[in-house]
Amino acid sequence: MAKRLFSLQEARQVLPEVRDLATRMVTLSKELKALQPVAKVLAQNNASNAGSAAGTVYVRYLMALQSQVQKIQELGCLVKGVQQGLIDFPHLREGREVCLCWQVGEEDIGFWHEADSGFAGRTPLLDAD
Repeated sequence: MAKRLFSLQEARQVLPEVRDLATRMVTLSKELKALQPVAKVLAQNNASNAGSAAGTVYVRYLMALQSQVQKIQELGCLVKGVQQGLIDFPHLREGREVCLCWQVGEEDIGFWHEADSGFAGRTPLLDAD
């Protein structure tokens, strides 16, 4: 499948779905982090403990998290931070590929950055964008 490039309008149109998926992704990530001590004990005791109730819960959360990430990617977005809910929308700006940038908790897509600069290079969008 070819890489999707979003206009700002297209990114804003898909944002409600991305917001729902990313919010669930962040929640699952937090729940998995809370289960890490259990997972460590299971791993230390025996790999066959994955079939235990605790192991089953951990695997279920892990698979649900993976599903959320996959659904976001299928929309053409890039998941840049599972724990923070950081999502990029590939975008053409002045003839070069950059990323529109959004994070769980933000109302709208209000930032962009160069493809190689990431979150640290976030620049506010101007009304003309």
